[in-house]
Amino acid sequence: MTTRLLPDIDLARIAPQRDDMKRKSLEQMKGGFSTFSYKPVRGCFSDIFNIQPDLDLGPAEPTPWPVIEAELRKRSRSDEEFTYNRRVALGLHDFAASGRVYGRKQEFFPLSMGMGQKITLWLPMILAIDEQASALFIEPRRTRGLTAEGRRFAFSMMHERIRAADEDFADVRLTIVQFGDPSDDRRAVRLHTDEGVELYSREELEQMVASTYEMWREVLEERERKARGRATGTGPLI
Repeated sequence: MTTRLLPDIDLARIAPQRDDMKRKSLEQMKGGFSTFSYKPVRGCFSDIFNIQPDLDLGPAEPTPWPVIEAELRKRSRSDEEFTYNRRVALGLHDFAASGRVYGRKQEFFPLSMGMGQKITLWLPMILAIDEQASALFIEPRRTRGLTAEGRRFAFSMMHERIRAADEDFADVRLTIVQFGDPSDDRRAVRLHTDEGVELYSREELEQMVASTYEMWREVLEERERKARGRATGTGPLI
């Protein structure tokens, strides 16, 4: 059977866990689709940060909020999705409008880690945050998001792809954006940087990814066996 790939955030969240916790987390992974996604706000990141195509970083006024809000509404499949995405977008827009942030487009290709998995725990941009060049990953989840160990894993992946792969970006600060609980129709930005974080080596990352996918394959095979048993009436009686 083909092993279904894990979302990048779930891989980062689960891979550093102990084996017993890892299996439990993988068993809790459900198939199908959520009632909403954060695709609408992801499609607005360039507008929120007013990303410029030229090579020179320079201050620029953020895109007006009504323009972003209209785009979110157009991209959202439901009122629920619009509400969740609007809260995150408002928090990011507040942050971008603070005068602390400006940036430019910068493509960083995915990092291949085996199993057909190409990880992209970063955005295609470089931001200047408080005049410090920063590579950014935005993680909007309220549940099952990145813990401190998950952020360590993500920072390590970012380091391998961005700093270790290109000396031009050797001094870039690695930044993960998470969010507080809703307040005043928005979720405030919480910044985490790699300062003081002991990064995993490339070898450690590869081992964690490989062991996670081996366990994930076992979980999926067990689900498939149970499903076949229920379909044929040979499964365990409940």
